[in-house]
Amino acid sequence: MYWSDLKETEKAPERGQILAYTRLERPIFHAYESLGQIEEEIAGKELIEIHLFDREREYRAVAARRRIIETLADFPENDRERVYAETVLLEDGGTITVLNHIRYDVEISGDEDATGMAVIDNYRLRM
Repeated sequence: MYWSDLKETEKAPERGQILAYTRLERPIFHAYESLGQIEEEIAGKELIEIHLFDREREYRAVAARRRIIETLADFPENDRERVYAETVLLEDGGTITVLNHIRYDVEISGDEDATGMAVIDNYRLRM
C-alpha cells in the first residue's frame, strides 16, 4: 500500500507521532508537524503498516492480502475498568505507551452470573 491508496487519512491527528513499517527500510518513528510532511516523507514508499497518533487518538492502516484496513482508535484512556496502559521500552532507550482496550467475554454471552475472561479488543499508541 502507498499513502495515495489511503482513503481515511483525514481522521489522523494533524500533528503527533508516526510509526511506519515499509518493505525495504528501517521503521520510521518520529514526531511530525503536519500530514503534508508525512505525505512528502513517505511518497513512493511501499507501506506495510502506518500509525499516526497523539495523546487522544490513533489512525492506523495495515496492508492485508487483498485490501487495506484503516481504522481510528479514539477510546478514552481514563476508563480504568476498560483500559490497561503499558509502557514499552524502545531500542533507543525511549518509551512508548500502548493503551489496551479490554472487554470481558461475559459481555458477549449476556450471562450476568458468568465470570469472564478479559479480551483485548483494540489498542492505541499514545505519545
